[in-house]
Amino acid sequence: MRECSMISVKDAVNAALDWAREIYADTELQHLRVEEIKLSEDEKSWSITLGWIEPAVRSNAITLANVNGTLQKLPRVYKIFEVDAETGSVRSMQIRQATHVRSGAWG
Repeated sequence: MRECSMISVKDAVNAALDWAREIYADTELQHLRVEEIKLSEDEKSWSITLGWIEPAVRSNAITLANVNGTLQKLPRVYKIFEVDAETGSVRSMQIRQATHVRSGAWG
């Protein structure tokens, strides 16, 4: 176990959410939510994956729905935020590609 103090998972999530809202201040992060949380093996950082629907992605999906006459599920954008487990500062943000799992495909 680490000797220094570690921020809580809730504080790490809030740091990632605040950072995303600040970086994308001019963009409406619609349906913003926490997707994944992981503490590194050395307990030095939290990886927080956030997901949302960006307006550009939403507009393209709506256009496709209008042209095809069918409704499509809007694609989500995923970002991984690395949060320092001691200080709570966000160290990095990366794009996370969504993986699709077929239902019933467990092995």
